[in-house]
Amino acid sequence: MKGAELAIGDLGGFLRSLLEKEVVDCLIVPHRVGNNVAYMLVTDPNKIGSGEEIFIPSFSVNAGGLLKGWTIKSKVGLVAKPCEIRAAIELVKLNQIDKESALLISVDCPGTFENQVYADHKDEIGDWIDSAKIEELKGKGLEIREACKICSNMLADVGDIAIARQDGGDKVVVAALTPMGESALNALELSLEDKDIERKDAKAKIAEAAKNNEASLPKFGSIEALEEFLRDCIVCKNCRDVCPVCYCKECFFDQPLGDPVSGDLLNLGAIRGAVGLPANQLFYHLTRVYHVSATCVGCGACADACPKDIPLTRYYPVITKKVQEMFEYVPGKDVEEPIPFTTYEEEELEDRLR
Repeated sequence: MKGAELAIGDLGGFLRSLLEKEVVDCLIVPHRVGNNVAYMLVTDPNKIGSGEEIFIPSFSVNAGGLLKGWTIKSKVGLVAKPCEIRAAIELVKLNQIDKESALLISVDCPGTFENQVYADHKDEIGDWIDSAKIEELKGKGLEIREACKICSNMLADVGDIAIARQDGGDKVVVAALTPMGESALNALELSLEDKDIERKDAKAKIAEAAKNNEASLPKFGSIEALEEFLRDCIVCKNCRDVCPVCYCKECFFDQPLGDPVSGDLLNLGAIRGAVGLPANQLFYHLTRVYHVSATCVGCGACADACPKDIPLTRYYPVITKKVQEMFEYVPGKDVEEPIPFTTYEEEELEDRLR
């Protein structure tokens, strides 16, 4: 693939050039807000920061979800972590984003902390972490998000352009992954040459660690165990609202049958004889996990958003991963690969369900 090596200090200029050369009409990029990090939509090149913010190990929202409904012709550039870019790619397939209007730029991510944890320990954590730093911080009681511990897709290899910080040093490789990405880099008049950012050994090491961490998570061996896990759920639907790939315009659980109140609740009680409150607690989560089973990118935004601190990372990404493995499907890997549930092949599950 074609790419160029840049100094970390040149990243701000690289991002500004995307706007100055009119490669995109706007950029969505991480930026500092006090001790924290959030996303900002920028149209003025002078509002772009140093560029180093893109590597800060803090997670607020999955930025892929910010592009839901971006079917306009104005072109947006999204600079985000691999799980966020993968979510955007799934939304392209679901016709929620016009692919020709989105330039997707992924950056290496060794793992992230919850926003509040990062804000409280900004100086200790810093702007970049590697495996050694992660272990050091763990010894101090500061651990990366559980979703990151079981993530096997941390390296920038999806989207149109990858920004690879291969050794955590002061250099990055900016490489085109698609013709759109190469066209964008050519427009910036960068001196492009062949670059290899495959990093097979690093990927294998990450995948092994993710598998081991996932194996250590508690398992649900029965409906009773799942009900106990979800016991404190108040069906606030925060997990749905922050999920980047949950996009229905009218959710079943916002309708009377899915969210019964007053007379509807009484009618349901008359049918069943007794109704647990809040109603549809288990039904809600079983429906949602089915709904996102092919497209979940395991970002963990659902767990972060839960006001009752239910570790939903142990439920959604773990279960959906089993479905994805069944279909040999990696969400967000390739914009041209159809989502399993949108296609049908006779006897496609014959071998897997025996």
